[in-house]
Amino acid sequence: MIDVHAPHDRMEGFKDFFLHLVTITVGLLIALSLEGCVEWHHHRTLVREADAGLHAEIEQNVKVEVSVRQQIKDEEKQLDQDLAVLAVLRAHPDAKHQEMGFTFRLSFFDDVSWKTAQTTGAFAYMPYTDARTYSDIYAAQDELYTVQQQVVADVMRAAALVVAQPEGIKPSPAQIDELTDHIGMVQMRLILLESMVDVLDATYQKYRSNHP
Repeated sequence: MIDVHAPHDRMEGFKDFFLHLVTITVGLLIALSLEGCVEWHHHRTLVREADAGLHAEIEQNVKVEVSVRQQIKDEEKQLDQDLAVLAVLRAHPDAKHQEMGFTFRLSFFDDVSWKTAQTTGAFAYMPYTDARTYSDIYAAQDELYTVQQQVVADVMRAAALVVAQPEGIKPSPAQIDELTDHIGMVQMRLILLESMVDVLDATYQKYRSNHP
């Protein structure tokens, strides 16, 4: 709040009026400059804290991305084994039943610092390129999480066919074909997921090269 007070003494002529006007003008300019400096410092602090929080959060999420990539490899290996079991059952219906496995867990990306920076308005004071980089990273993370959910849904549908099978009863050729189709869908979904992990990884690398 800037206050402007009227002169306490009576002004004598134009000279006094002009001097008072100049004094007010200079005072206002100084006050506005100080206020601007305070706001500039506040914005700089806001951006610095947001950058620090986002950097730490992204480094943590890089570990999540590595975990997702490894999980994709493990699941692909398991599905190949499951298909091998089904091939044996199709060729030899009386063969000893072998175990099949369907596992895939959701991996969550942290976004507390991202949401905090949005709430505080920190992005409005960042360079455009930095704000765009953060936006690309968190958008890629959201898309990757969405595909993970789709993989989990496909895995559950495939697993349901096995779980619903009565103990000791071997699947019919039609059931084997249906389960094979479901596993094929999971495999295709994993290919999509892996490609999105590659995109996210490239986004991380771009960020890290500019923010060592």
